[in-house]
Amino acid sequence: MNQKQLKDKAIFYASQVFFLSMLLWFAFRVWGDASVQLPSHVGCLFMFVFYISDAWVWYWVASRHKDYLTSFFTGTSGLRFLLALVILGTYYMVAGNAGMMTFLFVFMVYYLVSLIHHSFFFLRMSKRL
Repeated sequence: MNQKQLKDKAIFYASQVFFLSMLLWFAFRVWGDASVQLPSHVGCLFMFVFYISDAWVWYWVASRHKDYLTSFFTGTSGLRFLLALVILGTYYMVAGNAGMMTFLFVFMVYYLVSLIHHSFFFLRMSKRL
């Protein structure tokens, strides 16, 4: 793939992540009560910011250093997990036990959906490179 195609794939990935995060946010907004709104906002923001930056870093690595893609995928998985733990720990330190299970459930929905999307998208991309 040339640089334009890689950039188009990064934009396509970023737009898919935006659509998925907004779809989940809207679903929690419509069907969830007030206790799921903050976790939904945090999950949506996490998913959007992390995966938009992930798309651009992937573009940079894929266009310049294709031999580092496996290390990139491993690093992305580890960083995503650590950031999720930091977010959960921060919420626990700020709010305590109050609503922690609700926050954990809602945040994990975002985390798992983004994990599944990331896995399928980059599996297809790796086969094409």
